[in-house]
Amino acid sequence: MYTEFYGLDEKPFALLPDPRFLYLGSSHREALAHLLYGIEEGEGFILVVGQVGTGKTTLCRTLLDRVGHDVDIAFIFNPSRSELELLTAITREFGLPTTGKDRSELMDDLNEFLLKGKAAGRRMILVIDEAQNLSAELLEQVRLLSNLETEREKLLQIVLIGQPELEENLAKTELRQLRQRITVRWDLRPFDRAETDEYVNHRLRVAGRRTGRPLFSPTALRALYRASGGTPRVINALADRALLAGYAEARERIDAKLVRASAQELSVRSHRRLPSRRLLLSAGASAAVSLATVGAFWWLGRAPATAPEAQQTAQAPEPQTSVDAEPPAPPSLPPTTVATKVASPPGLSATAEGTDLVALAPVLEERGVEGSVADALAQLLYLWGYVRPIPIEVDPNAIAATVREVSPLSVHEGLANLDQISRLNLPVILELDLPSDAVRYVALQRLDTEGSAIVAAADRIFVLPAETLYKYWVGRTYFLWVNYERMKFVQLGSEGTAVRWLQEKLTQLGYMRPGDPSGQFDAVTEAAVRKFQASYSVRASGEVGPETLIALYNALGYQSPKLQEPLGDPR
Repeated sequence: MYTEFYGLDEKPFALLPDPRFLYLGSSHREALAHLLYGIEEGEGFILVVGQVGTGKTTLCRTLLDRVGHDVDIAFIFNPSRSELELLTAITREFGLPTTGKDRSELMDDLNEFLLKGKAAGRRMILVIDEAQNLSAELLEQVRLLSNLETEREKLLQIVLIGQPELEENLAKTELRQLRQRITVRWDLRPFDRAETDEYVNHRLRVAGRRTGRPLFSPTALRALYRASGGTPRVINALADRALLAGYAEARERIDAKLVRASAQELSVRSHRRLPSRRLLLSAGASAAVSLATVGAFWWLGRAPATAPEAQQTAQAPEPQTSVDAEPPAPPSLPPTTVATKVASPPGLSATAEGTDLVALAPVLEERGVEGSVADALAQLLYLWGYVRPIPIEVDPNAIAATVREVSPLSVHEGLANLDQISRLNLPVILELDLPSDAVRYVALQRLDTEGSAIVAAADRIFVLPAETLYKYWVGRTYFLWVNYERMKFVQLGSEGTAVRWLQEKLTQLGYMRPGDPSGQFDAVTEAAVRKFQASYSVRASGEVGPETLIALYNALGYQSPKLQEPLGDPR
């Protein structure tokens, strides 16, 4: 639609692994160098970890193009299967017959193939993408494959590529032997600001935009980086949406406003919005501050405690150890209050309040980017019951690492829309783009029924209309959450205890019929998951990841801090 309008030969930001559009950032180049080095040196295990959308699969495809002609590679894209199925897939990838063969026969055939290849001077590589989906049993099966060796060297090199959950899986005691064999590691990072600019312009050039002034203005590129965090897949989605919006408005150039609007609308399937009626505040400043102070406490129905009392009552919510267990007893949460300097327990009273961004913006700007992150993170940790000190400043890219140091909580980062925030119903860190173009972070800890938002910043709390806050929100969110049942990512084809628990709970909630559960993640289960996801404004992928688990725990009544009063069954 917009290609001719903008002088393009084709869509520049299609979500397809087209090698013509390949762009490697510094982290991708270094990761590729580590992979090639590890392969050249004959290292046994190589590990590459990266967040969703950072280009891991693109890196895999690039690796295939860069290895020499003396290398045979078995590439496994979907490792979610049984031990026999995984071994069959690996053997088949090396071109060996597999029909009717059991595990022992497959191992014998694979060992003979590897020995012949080594004798012929060839190197054999097994690459497993999305390796975070491997169970402990499958990872142990992969480790056993590395035992195929001669007296002098390994017959098979193994490359594991996956999301950060893979590192968590490998940290388990039962996988210590595998962990010790990993000799080359790399953490794949998103693009930085300069690389994001280069990436966008590179794809535009390949798509045919070679003349005239840059299609994306400098402020648009800055907004694109802020909203995407430098994640290539998100950049593509946002840039494509911004071009479509620009075409609809006959804009010759994409500006920051179009990018921000695209960030707000990304993945929006329903245009329902949160209540936008303004909070009725009295004219007196004392009444307003009183409302702000009390508002921070009302959702727990408790009186404010002193900081020492809060520190004594704070207890960590303990996850259950079995997915077959009943919902855990609600954790003891501390009285809600406001975080100040993050090196000490929160507990200050409100000293400022505003009905618009005028009062909030100067406080955020004074704290700086990392200071505002630390303040917001301290508040959310406190709402969950953790008062251990964290640094006075926290890099936005280090939120998850900081949380891991002081609690067993998980962090779900990404772009969201208003429906998702409402349905997930957890306090959340929002990234704001202030009128001065400064990026800052706030903790949205409460939404009331009148459409007002209570946010924490520095040593103060602010009550302002939610619509004012959302005007400057670029769509990026950071949720803290507890994976109570220690559920793993499951999808079509998965099986086991986690799937049985999921089916039981979907039946309990009315999304499956009593006779439907089979113990396998089948088409019926996938349809039920999609229906549940649609009800809770979660992307209806049919797969169970963090957002779906957060919504599921919420629907099942697991206790957590709430952003607003329970919404009830969304159906």
